Amino acid sequence: MADIIINPCYDGDPLDGYTQIVLPSEQYLQAYWDVDLLSSNLQPLTKMITVSEPFKVRFRVVLIGELWSCICGDWCFNLGFAPIGDGKNFNLPDLVGDDKFWVKGWRGCDTLCIELIVDVPAGTIPVDYCGTLYECGGWFELHCCGTGPVAVVGLDPIEEKFFFRQEPRIRPKVGQ
Repeated sequence: MADIIINPCYDGDPLDGYTQIVLPSEQYLQAYWDVDLLSSNLQPLTKMITVSEPFKVRFRVVLIGELWSCICGDWCFNLGFAPIGDGKNFNLPDLVGDDKFWVKGWRGCDTLCIELIVDVPAGTIPVDYCGTLYECGGWFELHCCGTGPVAVVGLDPIEEKFFFRQEPRIRPKVGQ
């Protein structure tokens, strides 16, 4: 005799006959993702980046598998910066606007490819007198039904990036 399953639906009325559905997730749900820092003409940036030039951050997700076409939600993206040495940690959405880091109302039946490109104005990344070396990393979340629970998460450590000022600055005097 089958086990009785108490369920939260239908006022707790148990399911006394059921078939368990087992899905091989690797076959039906695969996700690949990447985040890149790019120049204004969409070329990959080197490890040395001048803050006097604007740049772009590109988030891409590729979904493979038939079940994705049955899923919908909102994608939230982020890019964090942690200085190596002096400086302050920050998330890029705090500097350029949180609303620019969302893909809202995504439906898998419409597309299995998500691309979000965020423009970062010149002078956005804070740097010290001799530049600032940052450890960078991007991450994402897929929120079900807009404000629902997080269903999928991922991260991409980018690597160290050195941000510097190309224009001359007045060097601070010792003790100031």
